[in-house]
Amino acid sequence: MTEMNSIFEEVLRESNLTEAKQLCSGIFWVISDYVDLSDHKLLMFEIPCDVNGIPDNPNYRLELNAKSGTTYNHKNTWENEIKNNSEHRPYNKKSYDYYPRGRIQISNNRAVIYLNPHINQQKFIDEIKQKFGLFTYNIPEVEVKTDGSAHYQCFLDWN
Repeated sequence: MTEMNSIFEEVLRESNLTEAKQLCSGIFWVISDYVDLSDHKLLMFEIPCDVNGIPDNPNYRLELNAKSGTTYNHKNTWENEIKNNSEHRPYNKKSYDYYPRGRIQISNNRAVIYLNPHINQQKFIDEIKQKFGLFTYNIPEVEVKTDGSAHYQCFLDWN
């Protein structure tokens, strides 16, 4: 990180230009029914944490539902929180794997964003970083890993 980037982020953080957000791990979907994802909405389930990924907010909105007990599972979260929730109409009628998705894992002062290849675009990366508080003043290293495996496939891969 250059000194200029550091100064710029500090100015943004202290101004009203962007909100200084707590560091979070968690899962997300990029919701859009257009192939170009032009009208997308980022649907997120965040876990406030420290730089080692240890949750540091006891007031969770949801129960952590992954096998590890330390994060969210896409399928379980979709089934329990989105599928039958009228707030999420009309996209809640789709299956959990319809939309491109990913997750943020944090450990050892480092974050990794795992995501579907179709959303490995700078506009999505920047939005994800901002929404999950992945700023250099929160965590110095963010790595993006595209996962083209069946695990992250979505409607864009089914054609």
